[in-house]
Amino acid sequence: MEAINNIPVSLYKKLSDKLVSIILDSDDRDAISAEVTKKIIYLWRQDQLASPTGIETLLRAGVKVDQIAVEKILDDLGLEEVIVGVRTL
Repeated sequence: MEAINNIPVSLYKKLSDKLVSIILDSDDRDAISAEVTKKIIYLWRQDQLASPTGIETLLRAGVKVDQIAVEKILDDLGLEEVIVGVRTL
C-alpha cells in the first residue's frame, strides 16, 4: 500500500499501538484470518509492529475489524491521505 509512505516515521509507534487496540478489542474473533494473526504475532516478536510492514499489516487487519475506527484514528493523526488508501483495501 503506497499510502504508508505518507505516514511520518514519528507516528509509527502511536499508530501501531492504536491499531493493535482496535484489533484486540474486537468482539469478532473471526474478522481476521489465522494467517494475518500469525503475521502480527511474528512482527510483534520481532519488534516490527511500528515498521512500514507492521503498519501495513495492522491497517489491513484493523480495516477488517472496524474500518470506521481506523479512519477516525487516521483522521485524528492528520493522515487524511492514508484514509483514501485504506478505503481501497
